[in-house]
Amino acid sequence: AGSSLSAAETGKAELTGIKGSVKVDGQAAFVGEAIKTGQKIETGAGAQANLYLADNGPTVVILPDSSISFDELSVDKSGSEPVITTKINLKVGTVAGYVKKTSSQSSYIVKGSTVTAVIRSSEYQVTDNGVVAVWSGCVTVSYRGVSYEVCGGQMFDPAAASVVANTMILPAGMPSAIQQSANVKVTAVIPTRPQPVASPVKAGN
Repeated sequence: AGSSLSAAETGKAELTGIKGSVKVDGQAAFVGEAIKTGQKIETGAGAQANLYLADNGPTVVILPDSSISFDELSVDKSGSEPVITTKINLKVGTVAGYVKKTSSQSSYIVKGSTVTAVIRSSEYQVTDNGVVAVWSGCVTVSYRGVSYEVCGGQMFDPAAASVVANTMILPAGMPSAIQQSANVKVTAVIPTRPQPVASPVKAGN
């Protein structure tokens, strides 16, 4: 086990988009900031943070009034297939993301106070109250000792303790299908105030 442990590299997490008040360990965050495991990322009211995780994602979106940290981000390329481990600790609020397909040995887990979501190639959203929405792929949700399979177009409703139709809207900043297939880093894709457009000068005025 010692040799495989040393082969694993630390994954990366980079802030690519910030809207409103976003803090990392209590300090104002900035676009391009590298996030380390254990650091706490917080969003204020109406705020949002977008992160690029490369092999460990690639995309994570932290929605308003939320707090998360990464418990583990690792990539082990010593075997025939890379083993990628991503563990997100959702302390408060809501986190969403896009996860590309990885090897069977890889794992991507979002752990909240009431729910644990094991995510396979998927577009997902997890809220600390236990709501788990899925737009594509599948997520195994553990809630109060029971496991539920939630797939594209479905969501887990903790109030009913059942899988229902997904009524959530995909968060702004999630990569499009084209960007997903190209596996590019999406930067600053959070809609902000529209910029004024200069009016073209008409000839003859």
